[in-house]
Amino acid sequence: MSELASGQQRVLALVFTAAMLTYFDRVCLSTAAPAMQMELGLTQVQMGYVFSIFNIAYALAEVPSGWLGDRWGQKLMMVRIVGGWSLFTMLTGAARAYGSLLAIRFAFGAMEAGAFPTLSRALSHWFPPERRSRANGVMWTGSRLGGALAPAVAAATIAWAGWRWTFAQFGAVGILWCLAWMRWYRDNPQSKAQAVTLDPVPWRSLLTNGTLLALFWAYFASGFGFQFFVTWLPTFLMKEHGLSLGRSGFYASLPLLAGAAGSLVGGLLADRLGRRVVGVCGFLFSAIAFVGSTYAESGESAIFGLVLAAGLHDVTLPVAWATCVDVGGRFGGTTSGYMNLASSISGTAAPIAAAWLAEVSGTFAAVFWVAAAVYAIGALLWLFIDPKQGPICD
Repeated sequence: MSELASGQQRVLALVFTAAMLTYFDRVCLSTAAPAMQMELGLTQVQMGYVFSIFNIAYALAEVPSGWLGDRWGQKLMMVRIVGGWSLFTMLTGAARAYGSLLAIRFAFGAMEAGAFPTLSRALSHWFPPERRSRANGVMWTGSRLGGALAPAVAAATIAWAGWRWTFAQFGAVGILWCLAWMRWYRDNPQSKAQAVTLDPVPWRSLLTNGTLLALFWAYFASGFGFQFFVTWLPTFLMKEHGLSLGRSGFYASLPLLAGAAGSLVGGLLADRLGRRVVGVCGFLFSAIAFVGSTYAESGESAIFGLVLAAGLHDVTLPVAWATCVDVGGRFGGTTSGYMNLASSISGTAAPIAAAWLAEVSGTFAAVFWVAAAVYAIGALLWLFIDPKQGPICD
């Protein structure tokens, strides 16, 4: 095996692991929430603010963090990101009151922002354009696997060590990852030089580019559907199909597992069939699966349709990220941070919109119809995305 191929495998392993850790550290909070509420005396509303403040900080810091990755180089930036979120993960276990918990989780969101833009930019240094979709597929496979496995791992660790020590252990894993990253990753495969971008960001060229605008709104559409799987899915299965808490919890992990498979398959298909084909078909077929779920008569048939919707949609993730970094060129971290901001915005609004739709209509079927319509728009937007455009500024 050549030195370059060996280096590519190490980089993929590090990126895959980092993507998993992003969700392990996020989901730990939701799993620990009941114990934290009891010990800290938090109301349901207060705990809701603790959850939401992460998304607010994440959205605010996403573009600046992507820009810093371009400016400092991905090696240093990922140490700042993972080291920072790991520190505040550990500090979560030391929280003694509502105010300190809010402050810690806000800082956690700000520290984690920029992780995926920086990781995707790192992949662009090591993989040629014709293999970047595949590499990004591996990254998003790690992300979805992390989201699927984290609840069970966190629950077992909390039962064994308590919620405070669980946060400490999860944070320590991130610190170990930083040590491995510093030892094995470099921005330039040919040398140890830092890959930095010191020129001013050409905001006018970036923000008025048709492909980037279409990517922004397509990724907004992505966030709307995905949020249902990580927020209201267990409630839907229990209330509308009478499933137990245990069964609904198990079924709720299946769309994320399907997303892991979809991300990997999407990356492989895109490098063979073309990114636009995968983008259009992924959104369109996922919309059809959402519509089919509205006719489900049992929890099992409903989850089957939703698993299809999640897996089919997630084939679009690697093509979106690979295209965004390619178009951004030297500012690939900045442009992908801008694109990911769209998902943060829709991710904040989608759970509230879903709750309102379900309350007004009396069923979550209305949510599925809206998600299908949003995904259909996402498919149309991919017709305006030019994956072969090349970098705006290189």
